[in-house]
Amino acid sequence: PSGLNTVDHMGEPCSKSEQCFFLHSDMLHEAPACIGIAHDPEVRTAYGNVYWAFDATGNKNNGQLVRFDFQQPHGAGSMDHSIAATRRYPEVKLYRGDLGMHAGIVVHPTRRETFIANPGNGTIIVVGADTGSFARIAREEYPIYSNRLPSFDYSIWECVEQRVFASGLTMPSGMALSNDGERLYVAEHKSGRIIVYEVSSATILHTIQTKSTSIQGMAISPNTDTLYYVDSNADTLNAVTRTEPCEDNYTTRVTEKYASAIEAATKQFEEEAAGVFSVYHDNDCVVETVVPNVTYFEQVHNNSGYSSDDPNVQGPAGHDPDAYLLANRTDCGYDSELNFDALLLGGFYCHTCLPMTNGAMCEDGGTCQNVQWAGYACDNHFRVNSISMKFYNASNVRIRPKSLKLNPDVTYRIDISGKKQAYLSLSPSKVEPLSLPGNPCGCAKKGPIMFKPSDLIGKPRRVYIRTKSRRRIKLNIDFECKDRDLALNNDEAKDCEWVNENPGRKERLCKKWGVKI
Repeated sequence: PSGLNTVDHMGEPCSKSEQCFFLHSDMLHEAPACIGIAHDPEVRTAYGNVYWAFDATGNKNNGQLVRFDFQQPHGAGSMDHSIAATRRYPEVKLYRGDLGMHAGIVVHPTRRETFIANPGNGTIIVVGADTGSFARIAREEYPIYSNRLPSFDYSIWECVEQRVFASGLTMPSGMALSNDGERLYVAEHKSGRIIVYEVSSATILHTIQTKSTSIQGMAISPNTDTLYYVDSNADTLNAVTRTEPCEDNYTTRVTEKYASAIEAATKQFEEEAAGVFSVYHDNDCVVETVVPNVTYFEQVHNNSGYSSDDPNVQGPAGHDPDAYLLANRTDCGYDSELNFDALLLGGFYCHTCLPMTNGAMCEDGGTCQNVQWAGYACDNHFRVNSISMKFYNASNVRIRPKSLKLNPDVTYRIDISGKKQAYLSLSPSKVEPLSLPGNPCGCAKKGPIMFKPSDLIGKPRRVYIRTKSRRRIKLNIDFECKDRDLALNNDEAKDCEWVNENPGRKERLCKKWGVKI
């Protein structure tokens, strides 16, 4: 909206005080279990919009390499994916290993080689980025695809040049290429080792031992040459820095005789064959091209979860009302025929089959409600204007604070808009901010105040959202009476359990931290 690339949870332009989300700038659907992706810096295509992906689904026996050329950008939020070219490489067999694994991919810009981490096989595979040939269309063998129009090119390529660059690794994960393109950094997921290879000779130059036990993605800063990696168990981004001076230069493992032979062969091949010489080309591989059958272009996505023959479900003309049927799908298992992409295309951003908190970003204990083709609302998200001190729910509907009772075990997010700073307090009249974990002042200005009532000292039955002015918002907390020695008017039957049985009785008797007798 309005040309912006960030929106709030309802798909509206995002303000500074809200939780913001990036709009997807483009989307294709041929790698439903992608665990690694890399941009190709190639210069042949018109838009430079080419990506390589590790599709762990593949043919359901092993994963496969997939090349996505988005071609002309489809535009943020667009449902039209009819202009694109996707290639599958079934001969490049990939194995994901453990669930949750990342598989690094890097594309060498000058050698035109794609390096792929193969975690389940303990190898690094190299594929010639510009090699292979069209064999047949992929629509029959792989019936989940982005668009049925002929302009969407979905094909299988064969006879691609590939080789094993490194083997004997333990769950290789993140990879990064040095800025000069001479060294490849490969991380082992659990061992914490980062192995440095010379690209031209595939020999090990150095090994860096880290203390991490779950290395995932890795990258090198283009400005400082600093190597960064993510540790998933520790939830940290880490930098590899030098502890002592070291030589920047090293002697290549490629012999002068070998380099001269390659140079001579390349020159002769270019002169006589007018092609590109490669040591790794398989001259015995023959592509058996299959002429496409026009009926393949009439297939739709019913069996894979798209729910309708109407092209509007995946085109720019509108949204198919039959997509509402997806709300009732509960077949969420790994072997289900439901395509999770279909949920997003059907306008579901909160659904029982989506991961984590049903796909939404509700804080701990919150429940989301889907707003089809717009966004979602969390029942533990609220908004306060610090000037008017008006209180709104996540759907931007003004509510009366006294109608709300906070669950002690739910984390609440209250976004503060307006020019004044607001803070959480136990006092209805004094300027006494309540310190919160990660927020010592318990305050926010054009940002969130987040707290869990059960974490508050003293287990208060109410808190206040205040500014320095006298206006305040009182929020009641639904703590239970905990005084087991209570006997109202000396009647032992009227104990804490008796108080908690009746909401009205609880409201009347439990005024503050204890029970009024």
